[in-house]
Amino acid sequence: MPIDWAQPDGEKIDVAVVRDRAGEPSQKVGTLVSLPGGPGSSGVDDIIKGGKFSAELRARFDIVSLDPRGVKRSHPVLCDAGLATYRPNLIPDLGGRIDEVHSYARDLAESCRKYTGPLMDHLDAASVARDVEALRVALGEDQISTYSRSYGTMPAQSYAELFPKHLRAMLMDSVDDHSLDGRAFLASQARAAKDTFGEFAAWCARDTQCALHGTAVDRIFDDVYAKAARGELRDVTDATKQLGAIDLNTQIVKRLYRPEWSGLATDLRAWADQPAGSPQPPASSQQQGRSAPLPEIIFCSDWRFDIADQDQWAQLWREQNDNAAPLRAHFAWSAGAMCSGWPITPPNPAHRPQIVDGPPVLIINSLHDPATPHEWAVGVAKNTPRATLLTYEGWGHGIYDRSPCTTTAADHYLINLTIPRTSCPAA
Repeated sequence: MPIDWAQPDGEKIDVAVVRDRAGEPSQKVGTLVSLPGGPGSSGVDDIIKGGKFSAELRARFDIVSLDPRGVKRSHPVLCDAGLATYRPNLIPDLGGRIDEVHSYARDLAESCRKYTGPLMDHLDAASVARDVEALRVALGEDQISTYSRSYGTMPAQSYAELFPKHLRAMLMDSVDDHSLDGRAFLASQARAAKDTFGEFAAWCARDTQCALHGTAVDRIFDDVYAKAARGELRDVTDATKQLGAIDLNTQIVKRLYRPEWSGLATDLRAWADQPAGSPQPPASSQQQGRSAPLPEIIFCSDWRFDIADQDQWAQLWREQNDNAAPLRAHFAWSAGAMCSGWPITPPNPAHRPQIVDGPPVLIINSLHDPATPHEWAVGVAKNTPRATLLTYEGWGHGIYDRSPCTTTAADHYLINLTIPRTSCPAA
């Protein structure tokens, strides 16, 4: 693929692809391109490991996926290892300074360009969509169907904007709303954290198997957060590893992906029971001069966050606290702060997708999703012509394989273009 699609005869990179051929060739519907999430997930690994798709879908489609540009086998984003493993203070009321975050972001970007080259300017979802179109041409298909999940719905939407007539079907699972500005993005992610943590706390209140049953879960979190803010919290699996306040929020939100309520309760109990210790300074990195993969920085190629000064950053932090309470923040807070100082202008900034002449689209999303809020799915469905939203009335991120109802609805749409009912009960 060309690094820059505006110069198709320019410098090239290799993009890794994988194909799982239809199990019943005589019943083959066509090619299904699966777009992985992240940013940073490997579509090649997903398929090699067996994927998430049903036996019926694998029988009826050649399933094709890729490592998106900048990820794993496809010219991975590499940055200075010392900078990649270090993070500046990202919390304003614990001494964080946005000017220091911006300085760090500039240094990191310079190192990424050193190790990755000109691809750093072309990591956006629209470029991935053009890679998918080149793949379609190489496969000799007039039309493709797409399944995308989480961040993979970004290039899926770009593909629908750029190449709608080459789409037979488009299924988006746990969808990103690329019409949001930075402030709305952060606020909605924080609300998702509040909602999904609240669902966990409600389960703890009613289920005696919860390790925190009979306690005030919000107060437990407050105590644990205070330890993290003082530099006294340790990872539950490695007592030598300090867990900062941002790390704590990130670990909690990620426990809500499946969700793993029992595991989260056990973690909070263990953190609450940890004896108070002396605050430890963050470990300094000794890896300068070496490179490390950092595909998550691809996020800054598709989103813009304008944070001009300390006062504005502090106000956004207060809003984050209010929206996420009792949690202090969603892990998207870190990405927003970093991208606000990223010196490379995003090639594919947030905008309302302009899709004309596309096929009927199916969007599936859980009602309580910690990463791609249900409100995003509602917004994307409203902004996408001929779109239907199926809501899984339960919890978690990624719902194709969540229940027989969600899998059957998705399969029938992809195989028969049948638009399903608009909800599936919680399993």
